[in-house]
Amino acid sequence: MKKAPSGTSKRIEKGIYQRGPYSYQVKLMLDGHKICETFDYLEEARAYRDSLRVTKALDPHAKQVLEARVKKRDAGKMTLAKALEKYQEEVTENKKSADTEKYRIAKLKRYDIAAISLYRVSPDAVVKFLGELRKEGLSENSLRKYCALISHLYTVAVKRWRLEVTNPIKQIELPSNGKPRKRRLEGDEEAKLVAELKKAGPYVLPAFLLAVETTMRQSELLGLQWENITLEEQSGVARLVDTKNGDSRDVPLTSTAVEILKELKRLPRSIDGRVFPISKPVFRRAWEKAREKAEARDLRWHDLRHEGTSRLFELGLNWVEASSITGHKTPQMIKDYTHLRAVKLADKLNRLKRA
Repeated sequence: MKKAPSGTSKRIEKGIYQRGPYSYQVKLMLDGHKICETFDYLEEARAYRDSLRVTKALDPHAKQVLEARVKKRDAGKMTLAKALEKYQEEVTENKKSADTEKYRIAKLKRYDIAAISLYRVSPDAVVKFLGELRKEGLSENSLRKYCALISHLYTVAVKRWRLEVTNPIKQIELPSNGKPRKRRLEGDEEAKLVAELKKAGPYVLPAFLLAVETTMRQSELLGLQWENITLEEQSGVARLVDTKNGDSRDVPLTSTAVEILKELKRLPRSIDGRVFPISKPVFRRAWEKAREKAEARDLRWHDLRHEGTSRLFELGLNWVEASSITGHKTPQMIKDYTHLRAVKLADKLNRLKRA
């Protein structure tokens, strides 16, 4: 908004006058006061005029109609990209998975759909976007996560920002959930990874070994504090106070895990008290490089949690015992992370028959 320029003006619609080629003036009387403001764009002048009319309206029904019209116009001017920026600032920043969601937002903003008005994003536009992601090789589960992001953006737009927009995700067939991953360490992969991770500094290899031994998530390992670890001669406990599901849990430490942590304890202590004082980007690059060298390109860090969980059952733990370590809430959840090797089951059957 700026001061009105001097010179003649031409009325182009009710309450709005054009002054020169790039200047639009709003002239209204509001409660006996003369309003005179100038804008660079006609859309801004219209929005300002309509907001004044909302304030002035005495009829509740008329006021609702005018408010809806202003909100609809605001939504029309906000692109999906701008809405995502606002969403990231207000919503994403408060999530535990903020870094992951910021990555998805940044990626989404590079596609044509991001330039479409929030009010005009159609189901067809979403389907086209998902098709583009499929061509890049993204899994169906990854596509579902982008759908969830867009859907929640529209929920926030309606409930928090009071925009009258329609959620396009509700009008498409969602990508399939996909089958749970069953990837485990195969053959000599573990030995190769250990050899490569030894070259990655003092922290990534111990994190790898602890991930398999304890089933901790990467975020839990990187957030682990020395003050929350108790070490005895052959056992110990690691208290996780900030887990994915929000509940704290105590992870029992085997003698193997204790030895790994004792070795780490000999390193210089970080100022913030973290067991693994390494940033996520540095950690990720080291892991990906080692994985490439070890020829285990399709192995994800999270697969180590599957590996560790499966080993718990192969040792003979029941689901209650195993879930108290992994943090899974239901038998089905822990089942999705358990992929027992047939040879291990055969060995167990033979032992039971001999007993």
